[in-house]
Amino acid sequence: MNYTYIDFTISFFHKLNLVTNVIKITEPLPADLDLGLRHSIIGDISRTLAEMDFLPADFVETNTIFFSTDKYECHYIFLPLPTPARDKTLVAGPYLTENTSILKTNELCKKLNIPDGLHQFMHQYFATLPCLPDTSVIENYIDTVGEALYGSGNYHIEYIRQITDSATPYISNIDTSDNEEMMKRMEYRYSLEQKVIDAISRGDFNSAMRASSDQALRNIDNRSSSTLRSKKNNLLAFNTVCRKGAEKGGVHPIFLDEMSRQMAIKVENMISTEQDKLVHRDILKNYCNMVQQNSTSGFSPTMQRALIHVSQHLFDTDLTLQSTAESLALNKTYLANLFKKETSGTFTAYVNTRRINHAIFLLNTTDAPIQSIASDCGIPDVTYFTRIFKEKKGLTPSNYRKLIKSKS
Repeated sequence: MNYTYIDFTISFFHKLNLVTNVIKITEPLPADLDLGLRHSIIGDISRTLAEMDFLPADFVETNTIFFSTDKYECHYIFLPLPTPARDKTLVAGPYLTENTSILKTNELCKKLNIPDGLHQFMHQYFATLPCLPDTSVIENYIDTVGEALYGSGNYHIEYIRQITDSATPYISNIDTSDNEEMMKRMEYRYSLEQKVIDAISRGDFNSAMRASSDQALRNIDNRSSSTLRSKKNNLLAFNTVCRKGAEKGGVHPIFLDEMSRQMAIKVENMISTEQDKLVHRDILKNYCNMVQQNSTSGFSPTMQRALIHVSQHLFDTDLTLQSTAESLALNKTYLANLFKKETSGTFTAYVNTRRINHAIFLLNTTDAPIQSIASDCGIPDVTYFTRIFKEKKGLTPSNYRKLIKSKS
């Protein structure tokens, strides 16, 4: 058997936050196969995969790949491994295909006669599961793996659902802190949150995007019966995480407050769930840019005050070294030397760099005239604006915009 495909598949599933297990069908199933769900709410269950009532006993020999849904609406993938003994299968899951909510969980508990004392556990359990709403990607991937493992035409993909019953003898109550797997997944979620905070504090968009794209961090809030409302709640929680990252990165609260407000408005203006990923990316990008442009981390206290003043008045046409020194009750020469020492450049160079960076943003995102962009950046003299733009970017603003449009 070519184990490369199996190793790659396991790695792929891990990227999706899917738990994977290689199970020998004649041995008792591990208690944590379903992340400890049945062990926690029913008790010790000792049975083999071959004894499970909703899988055919010969599915390994017939190369039948199953997409399975159990009575708890949890999804699994059973991928038989073509080993010489034909006695093992790869199991991936559990995962959800729809965002959960307290309303849905309560309905499920009522349907299955799950005792009230277990409802809180069930809410927490479903909140830890990854949600993969676009199952076509997984299905096409598994189909490709099937061809690689067994050969075209030598395998089957089937979908199976466990029969729902309401006669299961559940435990009446449970201490949710006893579920080790759930605790591990919650700890994992918070570790991802910390990675996002650390990445944003460095202005590192790519690292923050990788950590924040993990499904474990995309399903924080499941209290609403509305999928759109749940996604908005998740994004508002994510906005708070990003704010913490920018704060750690040395951004002053005056900027954080305004950015947080703007991002919250963007979230609330969402009209469809399809906007979720785009808004998620925009929030992250804005906070990382804020750290890159407004962070005062690493500067002396006096320099921090000066940088905050510049950020607050960046687009004022009367922003000068003299006006800044007067506002901060500092000597002009002292402030000039401080900029030279801590930024390796002049006050004017720092201000112009910040203004040109904003101009680039406007050129990329608006169709405003060059004259208007120059004024919006605090440089009403378009000739001077064009000259310093070309010095820093090697192109005039007009040519830069033409280059952008030619690539779009």
